Formats: sequence, C-alpha cells, structure tokens
Amino acid sequence: MSVPMIFIPGIKGTKLVETNKVSHDVIFSGLQSNFETIEDLELTGPYPFPEGYRYDRKVDAIIRAGELEGLAYAEFLFDMNDVEHIGPIYIFNYDWRRSCRENGRLLHEFVEYLIKKSEAIGRNFTEFNFVTHSLGNFVLRNYLMRSGFDRVHKIVFVAPPFRGSISMASVVLTGQGWFESVRRKIRKLIKTFPGALELLPSYDKASVFDTAPLAHRFFEFDDWQENVRTDDEHDYPERFKRTLEYARDTVEHHLADLAALPEAQRERILVIARHGYETYQSLKVIRTPDEGPANFFDFENACKTSDGDSAVPHVSSCCWADSVLTLMLDDAWLFREYSHAFVLKDERVQTLVERFFSDTKPFDYRIPGGSVKKVEGVKAVACGKGLKKWETVFA
Repeated sequence: MSVPMIFIPGIKGTKLVETNKVSHDVIFSGLQSNFETIEDLELTGPYPFPEGYRYDRKVDAIIRAGELEGLAYAEFLFDMNDVEHIGPIYIFNYDWRRSCRENGRLLHEFVEYLIKKSEAIGRNFTEFNFVTHSLGNFVLRNYLMRSGFDRVHKIVFVAPPFRGSISMASVVLTGQGWFESVRRKIRKLIKTFPGALELLPSYDKASVFDTAPLAHRFFEFDDWQENVRTDDEHDYPERFKRTLEYARDTVEHHLADLAALPEAQRERILVIARHGYETYQSLKVIRTPDEGPANFFDFENACKTSDGDSAVPHVSSCCWADSVLTLMLDDAWLFREYSHAFVLKDERVQTLVERFFSDTKPFDYRIPGGSVKKVEGVKAVACGKGLKKWETVFA
C-alpha cells in the first residue's frame, strides 16, 4: 500500500513571487533576483494578530510562496513518483522569510486540507511520509510540537541544520549574491527575516570571544559586530534586535526535541547528512580589535574542516545521532558530488528514502562501496586558537 508523501524544501527552495501584479513577478529565486524590486522583500516587525506575524513592509507589495526550485529538487521528486509504495507526492511551498512558527501552522492546515481532499475523492488518507531539506526541518519540528505524530507515518530529514549554521551569520554580515548591489540589499533585508535568523548557530562553542570568560551568543544583539548594531537606516538595528529575540525564543521553545520523543516515534525518523566539504565549525569574536569594528567576527581565521556539507557542520546535523538513526554520505567514485544545496540530487539519498519508506522490507542502509555510514555521535576536539571542531564518530 502506498503512503502519500509531503516534501518540505529548504531556505530559498521556494521562489518568492509578487502577486499584486497583473503578471506575477518573481522577486527572488535561488538562481536570480529581481534587482529593481528585491527590497520589496522587507518585512515589518511582529504584529499582535496573528501572534508574531510580519507583513510585507511596502504598502502595495503582497509576496507569496511560488514554485519550487526545480534545479535542486525536480530530479528527486521525479524519481520518487516512480516508487510504488510512495505517492501521491505533495509539495509544501512556504515563504522562508517567515518564522517556522507561522510555517508550522500553515503546514498543519495543509495536512488537514489534504486529508479532507482525500475524503472528498474517496482515498481517505490518514497519515503521510515527510521529507525535509535544510530549513524544512524547522518547519516540520514546529508542526510536531503543535500537532504531534498522529498524521506522521515516517520522516526523513536531509541535510538538517538542527542547531543552525555559521554560514547564516556570514550572510547577515556580508550579504549574499553575485553582485555587490544585491549583497548590500540582502545584508539589510535579512535582519527582518525571522525564518533566516532561526538558522543562526545554537550549538555550544560555535563562537567565542577572544577575552575569557564571556560566552558569545549569536542570538544576543549586543554580541554582534558594531557596524551591524549601529546602521540606523530604516530602524534596521531595532528590528534586528527584536527579530533576534523572537528567533531565539523559537529555537528554544517551539521546536520538537527529537531525543525527547517516545522510542516508537524515533524509530520512524531517519537523518541523512553529507560529509567532505569545507564547512565553518567555529569562529572567534574579537571584542576590541586594533582596527575595525568592535566585536569583530574573524571569519578569516575561523575553524573550517570537511566535517560538513559546505553549509551545515555535523555538530548540527548529527546532534541526535545517539537517539535517531543518522546516516552519513561520504565521497564515492560511483556517485557525483553534491554539497548542501543539491544533496537531494545524489542517487544515494533517493535510494535511502525509498528503502526507509518501505513497510514490506527491513531497512538496509548499506550501499556497495561502503559510502554510507551509520553515525553514533560527534566529539569536540581542539581546532587551534581556542576554537573547537567536531569529528564524527561512526558505528
């Protein structure tokens, strides 16, 4: 019997579309952005109703989630459509600017909609398989906090930054994009996106001050680099401070702790991580540099190792390896190399998802060549200059 599947993409995995136009206009996608209107992505601060909701700041802008980024996901979804025990497949597109609290609520509504739809056409779905990529894990974990496991058959988290990524801190400081004008705009706009800031690192020792014993905190406004805190154009610093506080509360109180789930539920979860790409592990924050802004984020001398997928370190993706089955994809001559954004194009991911969702055969993660390994945990070791790195411990 086939079980329907819901796919939840990662950050920037859904195109953002301006719908208040005669012809809908793509404002942002993974491959391009609209240079003239990208500033329309800016969000207001939280409004009292619904709780924590943020609106598009421009008065005549109404931006909604659009189509999926096909380059990253189309191949995976196409192949899953051919699996007898998987289907039909539904895509949960969402506005990744917004908090996973809001998107988790929308996911609940989406699941209930699919159930009612199935009843209307005589299919009567009662539960679903879920596959998430990257930020999609936050959306599903918020859903689990709200709605529990009643509608869940099995879950596969692919490349999940369960405890965030230093790469997001880099985007806040320097922006992102091929062109300086776009990077500059993103650097400002992202301070209004709670969904993005929820991806800031929350694991211990991700960042340290150069002066002991103070601990550095990414979710604390006063711990950020001076120029980020003093740019007063359009009250960005104040909104950044409030959005950081909201993101911190979300990460601490509104996401399911997988280790705390009952064993019967944890047995229905699989985590897939990727190894072998230079990834930020930790960095030092220099409180009073000789030159430059106070609280200088020293990315040039940050600890980077291959214990990650280029965006997410294993200390984040494998943090529940002692409680939930966690597998690591290593380099293999037979498979093409795909880092974080395109890991779902890896045929091994497709194979593992297909096998895990089967209810007729015991799950076997072994693939010829031994390039898929079971993770037991991660251990912290010195990385030099007072920084930490984390090495993967395999079964």
